Amino acid sequence: MSNEKLNESLQVIQGQIEKFDNKASILIAIVSIVFAISLETLNVFQQIFVQDMTQKIFIKYILAIVFLCFYFTSFILEMFFLILVIFPRKKKKSECQSLSYYLDVSKMTKEEIEKQASVMNESAIIVDQLSVNAKICAKKHKNFVIAIWLMIPLVLFMIALTFLSII
Repeated sequence: MSNEKLNESLQVIQGQIEKFDNKASILIAIVSIVFAISLETLNVFQQIFVQDMTQKIFIKYILAIVFLCFYFTSFILEMFFLILVIFPRKKKKSECQSLSYYLDVSKMTKEEIEKQASVMNESAIIVDQLSVNAKICAKKHKNFVIAIWLMIPLVLFMIALTFLSII
């Protein structure tokens, strides 16, 4: 494969990484805002607790606690996976250093960088960088998909809490 095609592939993968980061950042903002707004339902449950506890209100109160626990758990998991998407990746520890990985290069002297660059041709450097970026992109994709699926229970529990506070 030519260096030009390798560079194009690398740019596509880096673009995809940037898109995952942007989408995750937007979702973090949206989920945080919705979560903050939904906390207003806690006021309704506080009013339920203050009233005389009839059996119907007690059951409603228990359901509210259960849904709140599930809602908070869903929110925490959602935020965890979204943060994993945008969290910087570190290469796994290995003995050989790579010119395409910033932490490896930061630990090298100028002479070591020149020596390794002279041993590797441009294609090998691009292939190494392509490999590292593809692994990062795959992890981001996996965490983003999990976060998207976790939005389903988060929304369902929020709707359940809203209806429970209305009833």
